Order: sequence, then C-alpha cells, then structure tokens
Amino acid sequence: MNVLKNFIIRILVVGIPLIGWYYYSQIVFEDNRRREHPTDAGLGIALLLFALLLLLSIGLIVDLVIRIKKKEYKIALTNIPFLIIFLIPILYINCQMGDYCEDCFCSWLIEIIKKI
Repeated sequence: MNVLKNFIIRILVVGIPLIGWYYYSQIVFEDNRRREHPTDAGLGIALLLFALLLLLSIGLIVDLVIRIKKKEYKIALTNIPFLIIFLIPILYINCQMGDYCEDCFCSWLIEIIKKI
C-alpha cells in the first residue's frame, strides 16, 4: 500500500507541472496566432519544457538516492519509469540545441519515429 501511495504522489508531483505547462503553451500559441506578426513561440515553449523536465528529473534522482540510502528499494523503483520517460525529450531537446547532432541520439530517435 505504501508503494502505491508513493507512486500516486509521484504522478501528482509530475503531472501537475506538466498539465500547467500544457495549458500555458496552449495560451501562448493561441495568443501568437492572433498577432499580426507571429513570433517563434515554440522555441520558448520547448526551452520551458526542457527546464521543467530537467528540474523534475533532478528531483526524482535525488529522491531515488535518498530512498536507496534508506533501503526503501520498492519505493525507489517508482522513480525509474518517470526518469525513463523524461530521458527521451531531455536528450532530444539537448541534442537539437547543441552543435553535435549529426550522428547522435536525435538522428537515431527521428529514424525510429519515422518507421512508426
């Protein structure tokens, strides 16, 4: 029961900021569509998503280390699915923003998505 409670807490801690980010991005995109000269709002939203996911990942990693030190292994395992899910967009956005995107993670990920 304790593991289920901690998993639900993690879903709420992760879900609330992501839902807030989603609604904020919808508001920004709608406002951008109404402008006479639209700007590149998508880049700012992508950077905001990168920062949000990075902060959530750092928090989950810190919680993972604390739970392992306390020998609460089952609760520590509840962090792993979230970290794996966050890893893909973090690496993709980081790779796209850097200069080292020729034969790295992004091209591999793009090829997999094209096949699906």
